[in-house]
Amino acid sequence: MIESEKNNTQVGAWNLCLNFLHRLFEPCVSIALFFMMALTFVDVISRYLFNSPIVGALELTEFSMAIVIFLGLVLLTAQEGHVTVDLLDSFIPEKIKAIQKVIINLINLVIMVVISWQLWIKAEDAAEYGDRTEYLFMPLSPLIYFMSIMVGISGLILFFIMINSLKMEK
Repeated sequence: MIESEKNNTQVGAWNLCLNFLHRLFEPCVSIALFFMMALTFVDVISRYLFNSPIVGALELTEFSMAIVIFLGLVLLTAQEGHVTVDLLDSFIPEKIKAIQKVIINLINLVIMVVISWQLWIKAEDAAEYGDRTEYLFMPLSPLIYFMSIMVGISGLILFFIMINSLKMEK
């Protein structure tokens, strides 16, 4: 197989993977966000009209917020949409910009791995101690495991972005 065909195949597989993530996670983010909005609306109405707030609404909102944030992290990472500051970009030569991108992605990757690892440890502790929410008694460990896995997937995406930028550099 010719090298350019091999790279095109790899890029095609990468794009298929990213499309799969978007098709899977975007509806989940939308549903969680809509649930948060509807819950808050109903909670406010029931609080002010009937003087009876929804029990556990805050806990459900917090769980939904975690889902939105951590699924959104994966989507944002896949689009390379993180906030960047380009104060020095006009002074850096083009050849060094590619190396700079690899170094930044490597730093981000290490941070993602550490965060995922620490979240996993926290989830194990929560499972061991049986940590639950105050009003609805929902277990916390599944949510923390979910957060750890999503950060891990973001780290994996960063790894592939870094590998692809190394290949483009050659």
